[in-house]
Amino acid sequence: MSKRTTMTEARARLGAICDTHVHIFESRERYPLKTGELRSEPPDAPLARLLAESGPEGVRRVVFDQPSHYGYDNRCILDAVETLGRDRARAIVSIDENTVTDTELDALHARGARSIRVNYGYRSTDPDITRRAAEHAHKLASRAADRGWHLEFLVPNRALRELLPTLAGLPCDFSVGHMGVFPAEKGVSQEGFADFLRLHAMGRCWIKFTGVYRISKAPDFTDIEPMARAFVQNNPDRIVWGSDWPFLSHLDVVTYPQLLGLFEQWVPDAATQRRILVENPARLFDF
Repeated sequence: MSKRTTMTEARARLGAICDTHVHIFESRERYPLKTGELRSEPPDAPLARLLAESGPEGVRRVVFDQPSHYGYDNRCILDAVETLGRDRARAIVSIDENTVTDTELDALHARGARSIRVNYGYRSTDPDITRRAAEHAHKLASRAADRGWHLEFLVPNRALRELLPTLAGLPCDFSVGHMGVFPAEKGVSQEGFADFLRLHAMGRCWIKFTGVYRISKAPDFTDIEPMARAFVQNNPDRIVWGSDWPFLSHLDVVTYPQLLGLFEQWVPDAATQRRILVENPARLFDF
């Protein structure tokens, strides 16, 4: 029996593995990109290609994360949820916090939305991000809580550290992408990491194991493991995994099989793998 066959069978025994962080890009004619400056040029990344790459790795459920390229137009990911069915897919949507109505939020819920992005990118040097993200979150948190949703934050690490008091007081669950964007090379003793662990231990904070190539420059991303193990030891019931497919701006840096393989190195215990890959996302995204 080959190593890959053994791996595939082991993953199948875990259950319905969920990739909680994927982006797709379909026809530009049907789903036009927003006007104005884009953070990156999106690749050809339709749903069919995602399934072809994730399916052989044992992934059975996916959460479509609204890319900034589509702005507040969530049709592409909501249509993908409809295609796969709500037993297999959910959506994290982007909305205008100043104008969205309760009727619109309820309609999004009916189509599979379970989270709202608070997305300011992870590389921005804008000193006003902390204030803007806090205001954004306060306008949406109670409405998310009313529907059993959570907020998903993607902000620079500096802003995250400044936002910790705001996050601690939110009335809803929230997730933080790319492990908080803590630079892996600085390790678990870097500024703010212990504070973030304390927040993660409190219960409302979910860590997303995503974007490894965004926080590490080491060969094979070997310097991430101490941080990953620290999160697992801290609160394994509040961690989910995601590929960040199709690896925007990092297309040639990583592969889908490599990412799941890295996770299995960080979390060798099968029971804990099942919690993070299957049970936790089922709770967080209401599967």
